[in-house]
Amino acid sequence: MAKKPPQQPEDIFDELLQDLMNALGTDLVSVVLFGSAAAGRYVKGRSDMNFLIMTAEGAQRTTSRLLPFVSKWSPAGVAPPLVMTPDYLAASTDVFPIEFLVMAANHKTLHGEDPLASLTLEPAHLRLQLERELKGKVTALRTRLLGSGGDARALTELSREALPAFVAFFQAYLELTTGGFPSDPSRVLDAATQAGLNVEAFQKLGQVRAGILKPSPPELVALWEEGIAELDEISHQVDKLQV
Repeated sequence: MAKKPPQQPEDIFDELLQDLMNALGTDLVSVVLFGSAAAGRYVKGRSDMNFLIMTAEGAQRTTSRLLPFVSKWSPAGVAPPLVMTPDYLAASTDVFPIEFLVMAANHKTLHGEDPLASLTLEPAHLRLQLERELKGKVTALRTRLLGSGGDARALTELSREALPAFVAFFQAYLELTTGGFPSDPSRVLDAATQAGLNVEAFQKLGQVRAGILKPSPPELVALWEEGIAELDEISHQVDKLQV
């Protein structure tokens, strides 16, 4: 039977883990909660609960075995889990260092050993991915702004969807330049400003996303253009970083 969102993530852990054990048996190695729910920022009905599921090397048909789990728990706010083996994780840190950096900052191991505790993320890999992501986003944002046609709903949706990714980029920048970053996303932009980045447009876009600022469509387009210019400048700074 489909589940409803819990008051707190902890309310579902026992049943959720039992379902995973029933589905995967001895192929289940570890279960990790990551993201806002692991950091104490869960809001019932609004927050997704994100899980990393580590399976044994050579485990077969894990996707089909987990389909009933996803069907049951998706209505409760459990996002489709990330599923990987220890070898896959170890071999992917050079490809997705930003994702693993942010994941490791806010996580709780619910079953098995912590697969993120011993991760080694090379600064050179982090810098390369950050430069690539920033430059790609600059191009993609320009295209999406043009595609919006200046429509208010499309622009608001862009603000809602895009900003979390940029917070992760700023966290990666802070890791490279200061050796650490706030795990609370609401503090990242202030930390970036203190580190010398110009992120004023993103401060305002965060207020748009929160419903504090309500600019007109032309004003929102102009604000995103400022944000794109900021990202472009940051990408040049990242290109010059010596790590």
